[in-house]
Amino acid sequence: SLMRIIISPAKKMVDATDDFASQSLPIYLANTEQILQYLQALSFDQIKRIWKCNDKLAQLNYARIQNMDLTQNLTPAIFSYEGIQYQSMAPDVFTQKQLDYISEHLRILSGFYGILRPFDGIKPYRLEMQAKVQINQSKNLYNFWGRKLYNELFTANKLVVNLASKEYSKAITPYLKPEDEFITCVFGV
Repeated sequence: SLMRIIISPAKKMVDATDDFASQSLPIYLANTEQILQYLQALSFDQIKRIWKCNDKLAQLNYARIQNMDLTQNLTPAIFSYEGIQYQSMAPDVFTQKQLDYISEHLRILSGFYGILRPFDGIKPYRLEMQAKVQINQSKNLYNFWGRKLYNELFTANKLVVNLASKEYSKAITPYLKPEDEFITCVFGV
């Protein structure tokens, strides 16, 4: 059966539309659109409280969402995130074979996009899975995404290697069935 590897997103993001073309749109783009509309309706102060960041970062991200087009000038997810995990992976020096491998096996969990394939085209955003947002009667993002991320992950396969943080893997674990193989790696320091 097909193996999937799941990882967390990173807070720091870039626009790198020139390097690699995105190959697809995120699976749950309609849901992301709902989240975007919710965020766009908030005042600067409301959204800054959700983001828990300084003014400069809040201003950058507030400007980003005001005129965000989820379908134009996109960067493949794997090249959008700038966190240490992504720098260490260094996908920009991957061979075609390695790029094909991650395309098949790697998935990125996201509060904003739900679940991403490496070459899904995305925009820089700021939204953690544990952010205090209530969209369409859901009490938080775990509730908003519900079983969707689990369902997408376990469609054709029963083996998932979990390299995501608790904040993100918690979007999957409540839905696991006894026959699902979900292997969590603990990185000791």
